[in-house]
Amino acid sequence: RPLPRWAYEDIKAFLSVSKKPIAIRSSSILEDTYYQPFAGIFSTYMVPNTDKERMVEMVTQAVKSVKASASFEGSKAYLGVTNHTIEESRMAVILQEVTGKLYNDVYYPNVSGVGRSINFYPIGNEHPIEGIANIAMGLGEIIVGGGQSLRFCPYHPKKVLQLSTPGSAQRDTQQHFFALDMDPGNYKVSLSEDINKKKLSIRNAEKHGSLKFVASTYDLQNNTIRPGVMHEGIRVITFDNILKYNTFPLAEILQELLRVGQREMRSPIEMEFAVNLDVPAGEPKEFSFLQIRPVVESNISLTKL
Repeated sequence: RPLPRWAYEDIKAFLSVSKKPIAIRSSSILEDTYYQPFAGIFSTYMVPNTDKERMVEMVTQAVKSVKASASFEGSKAYLGVTNHTIEESRMAVILQEVTGKLYNDVYYPNVSGVGRSINFYPIGNEHPIEGIANIAMGLGEIIVGGGQSLRFCPYHPKKVLQLSTPGSAQRDTQQHFFALDMDPGNYKVSLSEDINKKKLSIRNAEKHGSLKFVASTYDLQNNTIRPGVMHEGIRVITFDNILKYNTFPLAEILQELLRVGQREMRSPIEMEFAVNLDVPAGEPKEFSFLQIRPVVESNISLTKL
């Protein structure tokens, strides 16, 4: 079924000024409900940046696919379990530029992450009200899918359990990442959100030149992790440049956004974000605030930060 003419014209107008790949995602009342959030149930698609005529076609198909995901078996099953009705799943479809940079034939951000304003499992001197974040190199697919990412508290960014020893740093950090395939010939309309995303090894990132923003190096002779990638050795995704040496104020940004988000929504919140550090000299680095939603919690009293 074709989209209404006005929707088609809106897509054309948006793409006429956008120069980046586009994420097509849902925004519905159910996804923001305080008691039974519907987050992650509906589909999100990404389309590569190519000629505008082709992009209009791809985005139009993706919009219809996002709308259709409300009728997928998983969506219907979740509706039944949570006692919602299909009428309540009315949604808008949002077009967002994808944060990142083009590396050869793939596109990805240097950092993707999910932050929560409440930490259900504090470690050491962390406190529940200080929140928690998980970050990874590449698209956020790896975090949402439960893959390996780096966990840290925004108020204690230099204390990361996964990096406590050289052995755990190699064993418990990211080994691969996801990127958007920028070849429009590989894009196909599919029920799968992963149809045009590539799973790549850390070695690919080294060839791209993007590891310098997020990696350290394991020094075998001295059994230590050395900052940066100027030395020979095994690359380890530590985000030390950001978390230890504050080359980008990620921890401070998350502290503020999680605090304000929880205050304004009057509920613990979860947010998604992405960071592009690989920018031309003299240009500001990019932090993109992608999404915010309430976190279901009960019997926990939170003190205002």
